[in-house]
Amino acid sequence: MTTPLQPTTTETRLILDDSAIIKSPADTRSYQIIELPNQLRCVLVHDQTANQSSAALAVGVGHFHDPQATQGLAHLLEHMLFLGTEGYPDAQGFQSYISAHGGSHNAWTGTEYSNYYFSINQQYFAPALDRFIRFFYEPLLQQDWVEKELQSIEAEFHLKRNDELRRLYQVHKATANPKHPFTKFSVGNLSTLTNTKERPLSAALQQFFKRWYCAKRMTLVLCGPQSLAELQQLAELHGSRIPSGCADALLLDEPLYEAEQLGLMVQVKPLKEAQRLILTFALPGIDDDYANKTTSFLAHLLGYEGQQSLLSYLREHNWVNSLAAGGGISGGNFKDFNINMQLTNQGLTHIDDIIAAVFSYLQLIANEGLQAWRYNERRVSVMNAFNYQEPAKLSDIAPQLAINLHHYCAEDIIFGDYRMDGLFLPKIRNFLALMNSHNMRVTLIHQQLETDQVEPIYGTHYRVSALTPAQHQRFAQPAPIAAQLPQANPYLSTPWQLQHPPTETDSKRLLQPDCQQVTSALQHWHLTDTSFKQPKAHVYCGFYLPQVIQSAQHFANARLWCELMLDVLNEECYDAEIAGLNFNLYPQQQGLTLHVSGPAQYVPQLLQDILGYLHQATSSSNAQLLVPQRWANLRQRLITNWRQALLHKPLNLLFTHLNVQLQPHTFSVQDLAKQLEASDFATFIDAGQQMFSQASVELFSHGDLRPDQLQAVLQQLQQLPLAAQMQRANLTPYRFAQLDPAPALVTQHQDHALLAVLQSSSNTTQAQASFMLLQYFLNPRLFSALRTEQQLGYLVGSSYMPLQQVPHLMLYVQSTKYPHQHLQQAMNDYLKVFAEQLAHIDSTEFSKAQRAITQQLTENDASLRARSQRLWSSITQQDENFSRLQVIATSLASLTLNDIHAEYQQLTNNPTQQMFLVSHPQSFDSSA
Repeated sequence: MTTPLQPTTTETRLILDDSAIIKSPADTRSYQIIELPNQLRCVLVHDQTANQSSAALAVGVGHFHDPQATQGLAHLLEHMLFLGTEGYPDAQGFQSYISAHGGSHNAWTGTEYSNYYFSINQQYFAPALDRFIRFFYEPLLQQDWVEKELQSIEAEFHLKRNDELRRLYQVHKATANPKHPFTKFSVGNLSTLTNTKERPLSAALQQFFKRWYCAKRMTLVLCGPQSLAELQQLAELHGSRIPSGCADALLLDEPLYEAEQLGLMVQVKPLKEAQRLILTFALPGIDDDYANKTTSFLAHLLGYEGQQSLLSYLREHNWVNSLAAGGGISGGNFKDFNINMQLTNQGLTHIDDIIAAVFSYLQLIANEGLQAWRYNERRVSVMNAFNYQEPAKLSDIAPQLAINLHHYCAEDIIFGDYRMDGLFLPKIRNFLALMNSHNMRVTLIHQQLETDQVEPIYGTHYRVSALTPAQHQRFAQPAPIAAQLPQANPYLSTPWQLQHPPTETDSKRLLQPDCQQVTSALQHWHLTDTSFKQPKAHVYCGFYLPQVIQSAQHFANARLWCELMLDVLNEECYDAEIAGLNFNLYPQQQGLTLHVSGPAQYVPQLLQDILGYLHQATSSSNAQLLVPQRWANLRQRLITNWRQALLHKPLNLLFTHLNVQLQPHTFSVQDLAKQLEASDFATFIDAGQQMFSQASVELFSHGDLRPDQLQAVLQQLQQLPLAAQMQRANLTPYRFAQLDPAPALVTQHQDHALLAVLQSSSNTTQAQASFMLLQYFLNPRLFSALRTEQQLGYLVGSSYMPLQQVPHLMLYVQSTKYPHQHLQQAMNDYLKVFAEQLAHIDSTEFSKAQRAITQQLTENDASLRARSQRLWSSITQQDENFSRLQVIATSLASLTLNDIHAEYQQLTNNPTQQMFLVSHPQSFDSSA
């Protein structure tokens, strides 16, 4: 059933039609921007290939607008708007409707904006939109649901109490100007959101909503296969009901920092072991600079990672492991420009030397870097990305455009993120002048620092001290360093273009890779594919290496070897990265995988270069590449990360533990850390030289390439000591009956968690289809019961996971309030309840589920990248007909409700198909 459309009103104003909106040549969608009589601006997006429709509404209100006495109110309102309207009073009705029709929904609250969005199968878009838009003109905001959502807000707060970024963010707020709204606590908790009979929060929510939520402060985006005229009718029918006027925009007239809050150092003690230095320069707001992207250009120069760069200089002195430039908070009247560095142990004792080096490089930029060719080169890179961007999903496009219309001119709602009109010298010189020590905040993060203050919300220990006159003098007149600005990038000299434009014959071909058996242990799968009209390619090189997977020790060494190689390659090949080429090297259950992607004309050569480095690193001349000091730094970083796993979210630990339990050649991070701690450089080098012995290789090339362009790569691969034949490890997951009962995991996180896993008895396509259907029905009902109704925790849900085609269902909950025994009992109880819910599903709902899942299984690949990932996944799982998904869809169509009931009954009646993993904190007192 759909909402009937009403005739278009004559008062709607066309702002821009499709021809006036700047979009990528690769973008086949049609756009239109209109303004309704109530001043609601709407972006309409027609995509004739879409199966789903999406909507997003962004409103110019965020936590900056919170009343001082109820901080977190905007966030609470975001939660409450989903819980019933006058037209649809059922608090769970919207979520149920979206889930029942193959959709999803979400929202977020930022500093000055909030964003709400959903997607759904296109035939149900109109009634879903009716439900959605009512959030913004007739929400119930009922007092009884306020209390439940307060518990959800509190659970979210506790969930993130150990989050290092949030803890640092709150210290940032505590050390900024208290008169600026940035310092308000954005999330809220039971301390800031007090709800009493005398002062009910429902009244505060109503008042806040009426003051700030109105059409003139909103933007609406509607996307789908519907025509632009149909989308306009939907916008008018539903969007016109939102009241037009409300309060004016929030005036930001206070600076983010007072004078005494600049020219200082903030020392922060983290929970996890960390060594980080962040330099922050206070700049004015940059909303008016989006057409020039001055800070982006500065970040490009400062963050360059090639040879003789600032990072290269700092790494040669063994002071830092990494450097990133340009991040930092921004808003209507402020922009923090951050230079964020991960320190080595030695770097901790050279803080002033590092800062002086940064200022020396800033002087180099001011003196030699403000040249038009440098800016234009960066612009070429950005325009290549824009002109050949891969289409994003409508569910991602909608919320992005809703926000962009608040920030950019209407014609730039797509192009604004890429627009670079030219180097505006007055602006960049002004910014460089502001990058001085008196306008800088230094943040040093380490567990051994002295502190004298405690941030009251998250309990972070910190200390603030002013920079000394001697420091100011040194930073104002830094000595020159042995670093240079980037040279001309050879990968940007030739514009991207298709090497093999599609022909009529190509369009009729079955898009399926061909296989060439080069040797008995080397296969080359290839597919020339320009159907997306992208001059790009992806090449996957899978190395089957028995030496890597035989033990935790070997796997740990392989992981460190990959980190070291990426460390080397990042500097040697950074110009390629800037130009849009990407590469990654990582260990997996069969050995190692190398993935190279980007403009097709450069991919084969880059792949050859990388293979050359890999060969060099495993030969007797490896000392030139693998330096003991870098080995020691990266080894310690890996050990630290693995050791800190017990501080991670308990659910993440349980998921990891499940993989170790079920999957062969998978090792726990604790075992990996232990093995790496016991290693030394000489042993590591020996292991590296043996790593590629008896290798088997599977190469997959895809995109704007012909097979002959990979001949040099194949010749290189044949120089490896290849095995007599292809050697694939058996990755069949273990059956629960083969495993010992899993003990409870003891973590250093305050929450309890439960992961219930149901394992199929077979790996047939019918079993996979059955589990997909069970997940479809289960997920929204589980969330409603355990999260919305029982408020067991903030993280509740389920997911479908096939391991080597053996289907599994995972049901999970993480809680701050309840011990794991309570969670397990609640989950057991719910598994029985779900059997009853499953019995009440009728044929109509069952058919909808079949259609929704079939659509997901058979939908066209959205991009070249998505197709490459799908095909490579088929190759690695030996689905050499590339038909598994289609066969599952066929099996799905043959299933009946009785089949699903029987499958679920077998799962819940057979303990050997069930596993329960639990975790609890070491010091938890269940009696408290």
